[in-house]
Amino acid sequence: MAEKKIILAVDDMPENLMQLGSLLENYFDVRLAKSAEMALNVLNKTKVDLILLDIVMPEMLGFDFISILRSGNSLNKKTPVIFVTSHADIDIIGRAIKAGAKDYIVKPVVAETLYKKINSVIGLPEHIPGVIEGKLQKLHDAANSANKAQTDALINELLGLSKDIPHIYNPLKDIEKLNSEFDYKEVMNKVNILIHLLDLEKIQ
Repeated sequence: MAEKKIILAVDDMPENLMQLGSLLENYFDVRLAKSAEMALNVLNKTKVDLILLDIVMPEMLGFDFISILRSGNSLNKKTPVIFVTSHADIDIIGRAIKAGAKDYIVKPVVAETLYKKINSVIGLPEHIPGVIEGKLQKLHDAANSANKAQTDALINELLGLSKDIPHIYNPLKDIEKLNSEFDYKEVMNKVNILIHLLDLEKIQ
């Protein structure tokens, strides 16, 4: 069994750390730091795969933190960073990306968004139970209503979530083609097969 990837979450609010920990602990080796200083100490000793970083912290802004990280000689000089912020202002987000972040998540953190963003940067170790199944059910309902815009959006989300899971991703590519041909009946059939497959995986 492969070792879990290590994610360091940095936030001065304990409740935010607890939420991130509870969403990630089953799939990753999660380290939690309630201050920038504590996080830098961890990063000097441990190689991590991803940093989830708050922007506004009392002793140091996330922008300054990432600048210190990138300019130093730590094990994690090139470790990807996703900013987790309460500020959806376009200037803040632009500054975050300019600072070298791979992506950003706006608080309050939504599980599906968190998994999707992490998946796009370091991948998911396995599909996250409930998320893909829930999206598939919504896709089935959208196809049943012949809602092209919604089926397109859901298929794109599912492809993003499952890009490292071939037995889900490949059938979704077929579903994408059927959807482009407006064959909603066959889309529903294929989606039902995928849902059944995932149900069988839970039993095994």
